[in-house]
Amino acid sequence: MSSIIDQCLALYGSHAYFVPYPARAVEPEYWDEKRDPDGNLRDLAAERDQRKADLAYIAEAVNVRPAGRVVDVGCGLGELLEQISPAHERVGVDPSERAVRVAAERSGARTLRGELTAGLFPAGSCDTIVAHHVIEHIEDPVGFVETVRHLLAPGGLFVVGTPNFASPAARLFGERFRLLHDPTHVSLFSDDSLLRLLRDTGFRVAAVEYPFFGTRFATDEAWARMLEPEKGVSPAFWGSFVTVFAEKAA
Repeated sequence: MSSIIDQCLALYGSHAYFVPYPARAVEPEYWDEKRDPDGNLRDLAAERDQRKADLAYIAEAVNVRPAGRVVDVGCGLGELLEQISPAHERVGVDPSERAVRVAAERSGARTLRGELTAGLFPAGSCDTIVAHHVIEHIEDPVGFVETVRHLLAPGGLFVVGTPNFASPAARLFGERFRLLHDPTHVSLFSDDSLLRLLRDTGFRVAAVEYPFFGTRFATDEAWARMLEPEKGVSPAFWGSFVTVFAEKAA
């Protein structure tokens, strides 16, 4: 098992919520072509339909709530915003100029270039804030969660998803866990440490999901690769990514 995985596991029972991981040089535009952990060259912008399917369960949870302001932090190219009912006030936030432009064109939502800050909206004015594949990119994730709570109305929903470094694949593959070496991942969580952070910050956990079964990732190949951890990087597997649905306590 790798030193970073050991470090994560050692901290789960302490007061630490996450393990800081050194930032490394990254390409200037996240949505350019890039190689995945298996070495395959991917055009993320061309994966629109796949990404929409991956996010459908979040859209379904948001759309059953009363109409309100829904903020998608790290909205990317708008695959989630496209699926949120226009009965909501939909707002996408992303540091990428390309992302906010494309997301606005595709979804019709309002988009803002930048990061989520306490002054971006009036305190308590948001009904739902989604941060999917975001918190692991933030150097101060505790401050980020506090900002989310500040902006949410009482009972407001926070949807946060991140790699889970206590997952079966993380434990089994160690340094070859596929979500470890993304150069933009600077804050590493376990599912337990994320839940503790949310509860300690004033949230009530409503549901926890580990998206895998019924998705494009649940393949015979993924199961086979889990049986041979000495060969290559880990597959996308159950538990490797956790999504928490949490409500702001009154």
